[in-house]
Amino acid sequence: MAVNIRDQIKDFPTRRIHPVDGMAVSAPVWEEAHSYHRQQERFHALFGHGPGILAGLNVIASDPPDVSVYVLPGAAIDPGGYPISLVEPLNYDLGQAAEGMVHLLISYDEGQPRAVESQGQEAPPLYVQTGFTIEARATLPDTPYVELARVWHENRQAPIRDAKDGAHPGLNEIDRRFRSELAVTRTEVARIGVWYPGAIAARHGRGAQNLALALSRQAGRRVWVDEGIEAGRLAGYTLVIMAGQGSFQLAPAEIQALQAYVQNGGTVLLESCRHESPGETPAGDAVFADLVSAAGVKLADLTPGQPLLCEPNLFANLPPGFEARGTVRFGGGFILSTQDYGCVWQGERRSGPASREEIRSALEWGENLLTYAAKRANPSA
Repeated sequence: MAVNIRDQIKDFPTRRIHPVDGMAVSAPVWEEAHSYHRQQERFHALFGHGPGILAGLNVIASDPPDVSVYVLPGAAIDPGGYPISLVEPLNYDLGQAAEGMVHLLISYDEGQPRAVESQGQEAPPLYVQTGFTIEARATLPDTPYVELARVWHENRQAPIRDAKDGAHPGLNEIDRRFRSELAVTRTEVARIGVWYPGAIAARHGRGAQNLALALSRQAGRRVWVDEGIEAGRLAGYTLVIMAGQGSFQLAPAEIQALQAYVQNGGTVLLESCRHESPGETPAGDAVFADLVSAAGVKLADLTPGQPLLCEPNLFANLPPGFEARGTVRFGGGFILSTQDYGCVWQGERRSGPASREEIRSALEWGENLLTYAAKRANPSA
């Protein structure tokens, strides 16, 4: 529901009560004094944030699917600036709703003043309980509301499911595309740890720092890099980059630490620095392949449409790496790359200095990589 500024602004409070000694504080005076502050808060919410969903209030299907859905806890602001909060999951039966398009709406509500008895008080105060109402409608009302989801319901008995493709929900699938979600600024902090299992691949460390700097220029995001981490310090990192250079071996304890890290939602980028090994395969490639095999992980090739190639930046193919040709395979929290993006993030390619477009593409690929790792670490975010 759109906000009509002209209709709303006429209610903006332009005066407040100034207390003086001896003033009689009657019920109307008390109400007017507090109404001023409530109105100020309401207009701040309305014009500072706008109507919509502040956080949560996700709508999901029952498990197993039936004609009901669950509305998860969250908060919203209605078109009048009134706050709506849901603190416990709520089950709502859509089986009684009309067939066809069904809009699931939440609205601000409050009860009548009621006395709450308190021991020793002859005249207990009256309380107004604020709350909400949830309803399913075939059409959108003229009264204030916040839309949570839509469902094109085939009939009243058809089970309702989560959409297989959120961008293209089908019949009897929950459609979340028309939710008005407010862009409340939150700083997203990501941590990248660079682990040198062999000789220090300094180019990769500098490249990771350049990637973090580029991503931190985006509003609401900060990316920090720690170089020279060890196997015992993997916990808490969004992404771990293993930058191999020269010949090296991993100790059993290091392999176990890596396996525990990926099993707990971590992501590891395995790359050998190719700058010092022209015309030959770096020894670290075989070590990384053995590591993945020991973890019992089968890697798959990247194909179009997978998150690493399309979220948030769209790639039809992998962007150029340090070498003219390379591969990226992934699975089970491991990403095995022979592209050597660490050197490209430093501005280098085998053929010479990387072009501005090549550097930009590699940094955008790095953003996809970090986005993928963040979703693995926190799937519900």
